[in-house]
Amino acid sequence: MLPPLTACLAARALLALHRAVNPVEHTEPSQFRVNTSEAAERSPEVLFAAWKALGETERSDTVEWFTAEADNRRDARTALEQSVLRRYAGRRFDWPEAGATPPLYDPTVHTPGLVIERTFVPADSPTHRRTYVDLVGERNDRAFRPACRYDWGRGTVVKLGAWDDPERVAHNAAHGFGPYADLVEAIVEMEVDGGALRAEAAAFGHAYADRAGNAFSTITIYDAWSSGDEIEMPDVECLGILHDVEDDWRSFVSPVPDSQHRRLYDRIGGHYKRLHAYRTLRTAIARAFLDAEPELPKGYETGVMRLHGFWMIQESDPRKMGEDLPTVEGYTDWFVERGAQADETREIVEGARTRRAYLQESRACARQTFERILEEYGAFQ
Repeated sequence: MLPPLTACLAARALLALHRAVNPVEHTEPSQFRVNTSEAAERSPEVLFAAWKALGETERSDTVEWFTAEADNRRDARTALEQSVLRRYAGRRFDWPEAGATPPLYDPTVHTPGLVIERTFVPADSPTHRRTYVDLVGERNDRAFRPACRYDWGRGTVVKLGAWDDPERVAHNAAHGFGPYADLVEAIVEMEVDGGALRAEAAAFGHAYADRAGNAFSTITIYDAWSSGDEIEMPDVECLGILHDVEDDWRSFVSPVPDSQHRRLYDRIGGHYKRLHAYRTLRTAIARAFLDAEPELPKGYETGVMRLHGFWMIQESDPRKMGEDLPTVEGYTDWFVERGAQADETREIVEGARTRRAYLQESRACARQTFERILEEYGAFQ
């Protein structure tokens, strides 16, 4: 057995040699057979805790080694990742920053007759934590820690942090994800979003605020509406959405009387309903691009096989998927037609099962690779 650092350097040297003589070529997932042993018995929590117990140098080395292994892997998931990342060669990490907080609607612009300034509540305060639990809860929780995400309002991938942050890479590796899983998912969301509801997405991407002007940096208006709970919707946010989406500055004037609230909320609700249908379909599809068993938006939890079938129909090409998906209208017809293909066409059904199985193997293999590297460093002794 090579000493840990020597083994790490050897792995990187092998990777450099392989790249020089054997450039990556696109290969369809169906051409892969991944050789994996039985799934590792150690849980992701145990693997991550073992990594954190290492010294700083060892933590850095293990992550570099894992990244080198991920770059050199030839399995189903890596082929899908490379098919996307290749289109962004040289600029795959060149995305704008997400920004520390969502934008706020300005009351002096949208409700000059009732100016209540917005102030962000400290994110670590009891009020913020309680409101987040009530309106978001675990709905946005993911197994991996993202360094980027897709911003529906801006129409671009945005950076949340450094992609190569060792703790992030190690946490994701322990859960079976490679260093670029979040980036690829965000790019796929971007490529399947044709921008038909960009104005709605930007409007609902503003920070949620209550009637007292307390704003919440980790909760957007979209998050609040998606909670299904009764929420406060002050004039500032309601009229801001109406002004941005419809450019209607005449139908309602602040302070909006109680007799007009229902009509105003129905208008806003119509925009949310269209955005929600548009966005959740694309999010569900993007999450199933690399993951056999992804965490899915509410309503899609039982449709994993169908999602893999949709990808088989479009040959796992996000650009083809984006061209095929319904925009504002036609959801019912699309689901009937594509659902029948995914559920009833033998080749698609078998392909979806195989696709899912390969992605399961790929995730298990990534975890086992990380576990093996940790064993090389004596992390479990």
